Amino acid sequence: MKQTILSTKQSELLENLIVKYGQIVTSDDIFNETQSTLGHQQAKNLMTKLVKNGWLVRIKKGLYAISDLSNWGFLSLSPYLVANLLSNNSYVSFESALQYHGMFDQLINKTASVSIKKYKTTKLGNIEYSFIKTKADYYFGWQEAIIDNKTVRIATAEKALIDIINFHRSKYDVDLVVEKLCEYKKDLNFMKLNEYLSKFSTTTVKIFGFLFDLIGIDSSSAYDLIKTKGTRGACWMLTGDKTFNAKWRIYYDKYFDKYDYSS
Repeated sequence: MKQTILSTKQSELLENLIVKYGQIVTSDDIFNETQSTLGHQQAKNLMTKLVKNGWLVRIKKGLYAISDLSNWGFLSLSPYLVANLLSNNSYVSFESALQYHGMFDQLINKTASVSIKKYKTTKLGNIEYSFIKTKADYYFGWQEAIIDNKTVRIATAEKALIDIINFHRSKYDVDLVVEKLCEYKKDLNFMKLNEYLSKFSTTTVKIFGFLFDLIGIDSSSAYDLIKTKGTRGACWMLTGDKTFNAKWRIYYDKYFDKYDYSS
């Protein structure tokens, strides 16, 4: 049975750690704080007990978050910070990044990041953290933000939209991107978006060019990119698509014709 009440010494230890290091602590921080009163093995046993009882939440090996002392077992850290702590070589993207930029208001129980190193999916509290491994060429387009007094990396809104198409392409994902392009047409930086697109595959560029035409956004930069890349072969937005667009030489689902504002 878990002990939900801290002893006086345990409470003092956690409070001292918060004052000195903040809510994020390492094993070494804990050893340093207990070295005058506990031996190394005793300190390890104490850490194990605090983790078991929910007062320390293990983020990864040697790194812990101190639970909200007023609400046992509650991890009050921002998911953006936790994602960056789990993988230093990553940035939060996709819907989570759009939510940070005020472009996604649905409840999110998954935080997905782009990383240049492989990292396993982890669940902490009620949030699942996943990481999409990418090559260095696609690891860009993020900005730094201060959250919970720590610096975290979050994709710009433009890069988050591209990442959704490039890494998570499905009917839902394309629909989401179209919706955000329409809704935030005046807020997005299309010069930046097209600059980002120049570094991606021909298929990704064609998809955005096709979508731009559908919803009345200037697609000339994307079309110039296609001519520069010199690829005339046809491609598919989604596997099994059968409707062909001659300008972009792309097969797509007729479902997306509902967004055609060109007429």
